[in-house]
Amino acid sequence: MKYFQLFCGTFVFLWVCISDSIADDLQSSREAVSQLLKKEGGGLVVQESKCPKKIGNLWEFVTDTQVVPINASSNAILINSEMCGGGNKNGQYLVVTQNGKSEVITNAEIGDMTFLGKITHVDGDVIYLSGMRWLENDPHCCPSKDAVLEYNVKTHKHGFKLTANRAN
Repeated sequence: MKYFQLFCGTFVFLWVCISDSIADDLQSSREAVSQLLKKEGGGLVVQESKCPKKIGNLWEFVTDTQVVPINASSNAILINSEMCGGGNKNGQYLVVTQNGKSEVITNAEIGDMTFLGKITHVDGDVIYLSGMRWLENDPHCCPSKDAVLEYNVKTHKHGFKLTANRAN
């Protein structure tokens, strides 16, 4: 068992005990997201105080993480982040871990100004996320639709179901 400090909100810290395999999956998923961000000159750190102190900072810090089991050897991990240098961009990354390997899902239209959500459940090979969907002419402040994103881990295909207009 490993103990991790989780950040819940701005100032609340929780110590939780999790299995070694989930702890390894969390670390592997953060490293996979950081490698993806390094291609653009950025990276991912676990907390804001670890952000690099440079101008034009493209680095992000983790604000919260959600882990949902897919099966005995796989997890769906959703990592939310904010920019180290400030601003109003939010990052969100869906990572599927399987047998110790992490894959950042880059083809599911998850991200600021497209779709931001939370994992609601997994059914078989499909991960369901419920959240906010921006349409083509929506301003940053105001996504116009609630939506459900379905992502199939075997076929690597996704689809959206628009569920309601958002009250802005």
